[in-house]
Amino acid sequence: MRRTVLTLATVMCLPACKAAPSGARYEMAAGMATAAPMASDAAMGGDGGGEMAEMEIAGDEDEPDGFDRNIQGGTLTAGVFDDTRNPDVFVAFAEKMQQSDVYELANVMAAPLTTLTVKGSDGAPIGGASVRLGNKTLVSGTDGRVIVTGWDLGNVQGSKVDVTVGFGRAATKTTLQLGRHDHEVKLAATGQLPRALDIALIVDATGSMGDELEYLKVELRTIARDVQRAFPNVDQRFALVVYRDQGDEYVTRKFDFTADLAKFERRLGHQRADGGGDYPEAMDAAMIDAGTLSWGGADTAKLAFVVADAPPHGERAMATLEAADEMRTQGVAMYPIAASGVAEAAELVMRSAAAMSGGEYLFVTDDSGVGNAHAEPHIPCYAVQTLHASMARVIRSELAGRRIEADPARTIRRVGASRDGVCEAASLSIAQ
Repeated sequence: MRRTVLTLATVMCLPACKAAPSGARYEMAAGMATAAPMASDAAMGGDGGGEMAEMEIAGDEDEPDGFDRNIQGGTLTAGVFDDTRNPDVFVAFAEKMQQSDVYELANVMAAPLTTLTVKGSDGAPIGGASVRLGNKTLVSGTDGRVIVTGWDLGNVQGSKVDVTVGFGRAATKTTLQLGRHDHEVKLAATGQLPRALDIALIVDATGSMGDELEYLKVELRTIARDVQRAFPNVDQRFALVVYRDQGDEYVTRKFDFTADLAKFERRLGHQRADGGGDYPEAMDAAMIDAGTLSWGGADTAKLAFVVADAPPHGERAMATLEAADEMRTQGVAMYPIAASGVAEAAELVMRSAAAMSGGEYLFVTDDSGVGNAHAEPHIPCYAVQTLHASMARVIRSELAGRRIEADPARTIRRVGASRDGVCEAASLSIAQ
């Protein structure tokens, strides 16, 4: 057996993180998640000073086939941006794209974003609440938020819309002022944090991904392993959808959720970059397949990481968002990961999917020196950390039912300035 020592505290709390028992709420301190009441420093694996000890990870020589043993997890770097906390930035970018190949999507998404937070009688957020808007039903995320975008407004006229909010037997009605982000409704009910975790990886496996796919496979495997160690009391399942394009060896391959981590790793390890040819790919088909996965119920945190370097074909951009919309009605939060080669059209599609589902947009950067050049996103403020750290943070946030801020000590580079994910005024200029 080969042994490797990694300082995993730099990217996520591992055995120190314990899932909350049924009905418990998570406490977050010094980057660690525990069920209240908090355990002692010794039980948390720390030294009493808020720092976590190094963790030794054992790796077998006969690791699953298909992974490059020369690549180490934690290599790739990435920025993260939350459009739901910077709605004016998102709308400005959508307006900029109204003359592009994805103009139809841009026209729809250029409407102001509106945020409603559903809370229980104890003031804590309620995930899985239904918010009925006309003939459409949205579902609140684990943080209790529902994001209403231009996609949801259809034939709505005027600046207000009535919604019905429900959870269990509790229900109420309220009116949303479109473009406002501080709407809040309280129900005579109590929510619970997720008891289970579903993570689906939706991965572009065309030839253009060849410069980064092997690194991404190692990163994704490492994340899956670390999540399993970090939250041993949360039931975890992993799924995989890989896609190429029409005329390739395959268009999509779907591997449904499994709790068997070794099986998931074998599925991931056997994927190779090939095919494609033109720039757009069959992202729409992959998203449709992802919507048919056996996603868990209301007590499950559901995340989809969409890893891609190209948009869908222009005429399929709307179909791609329709598939994303279908997933969010199941309570799935989307976290796209933009690889090298992503240009404006792909950025809009991916950011739209993230915004409508309450997720965040992740984008690989040049800081690691891996892969081809990465285009600068149309984003005024962000911090670069490892991709591993960024993915770990959003997973922890979904399980905690609230946004967890990135540890500034892990920041490699910073563009602009922000506070709690919101760009400060001096940074508010769209990158051209």
